[in-house]
Amino acid sequence: MPKPEQTEKATPKRREESRKRGQVPKSQELGGAAIFLVSVFVIHGFFMQTMAGLESTATAVLSRVANHQDFTVKSVWLLFIQATGGLGFVLVLLFGVALVVGILANVLQFGFLFTMKPLAPSFGKLNPINGFKRLFSKQVVVSLAKQLIKLSAVGILIYSAVSSNLSFFDKVGQSTPATIVMLTANLIYGIAWKFGMLLVIVGLLDFAYEKWQLEQNLKMTKQEVRDEHRQAEGNPEVKGQLKRRQRESSRRRMMSAVPRATVVVTNPTHYAVALEWDEVEMDAPVVVAKGADLVAKRIRDLAREHRIPIMENPPLARTLYERVELDQSIPPNLYAAVAQVIAFVYKLKRKTIA
Repeated sequence: MPKPEQTEKATPKRREESRKRGQVPKSQELGGAAIFLVSVFVIHGFFMQTMAGLESTATAVLSRVANHQDFTVKSVWLLFIQATGGLGFVLVLLFGVALVVGILANVLQFGFLFTMKPLAPSFGKLNPINGFKRLFSKQVVVSLAKQLIKLSAVGILIYSAVSSNLSFFDKVGQSTPATIVMLTANLIYGIAWKFGMLLVIVGLLDFAYEKWQLEQNLKMTKQEVRDEHRQAEGNPEVKGQLKRRQRESSRRRMMSAVPRATVVVTNPTHYAVALEWDEVEMDAPVVVAKGADLVAKRIRDLAREHRIPIMENPPLARTLYERVELDQSIPPNLYAAVAQVIAFVYKLKRKTIA
């Protein structure tokens, strides 16, 4: 059972680790019930063939006894082959069906799984104190309850079958052996398949209980969930530091591109966008740096240091900041506005040179 502090549901990672250890919801009752029920149907379906095989064997043995024939190794071997000829097919079919049903019953419960972990030796299992505790555990109580249910069900089914077939027992002395065998077989079959169905129901309930029990045992504390999240996602503090370093590196790289800008368009104080234009190598001007507030101030300061023209155009600066990413060319709908700014810069440079 989980501890009081284990209040959180198991994470997918916890479930996967549990599965690798072989800890899966599994009911031994359900597999055995399915095998028993299917075996009852197989035996009933091939009952006549089985009886015919037994009859032929008995006839062969009795005929040899009646004719005073000696039994040799060869004759006994022939009788065995004759007997198994009628029973062999049924037995092979029965074991084959039981094997397939047993595998399917387990696969349907927890899927395909192969692990040797449950077979590994555990010193805890050898501890007599732990063994004594298990004698009074809830698992033992549940197992005892299941056995009592099955025992009570057998008693009720036998009583019901016998009480409803009292007329059959009155006619036993007047019936032929073949009739007695068939009536007895039908009586046993009626009890067996009903009992098998009850076992399947008990098995399904047991599977539901085992699944619930496993979920309870896999519960985690809040701290365990947080620790697992840190391992899976990384420490939030470390990730925060990494992101800050990445932003700082990106900002330094952006600032290093300001000196090669052709013009800086400003808001004039809130936004600043640095544009680079080379009429020979570029199809359109490219945003090499942009920022708001303190970053915008730093871009303006760098522009002044390197004598980059600064143009105040609030609508254009805001539009470039919001719509154009770093190292991207301006969109065609801004060509006209940016062309005016660059033309003014070129005109200004010509005046300065002159």
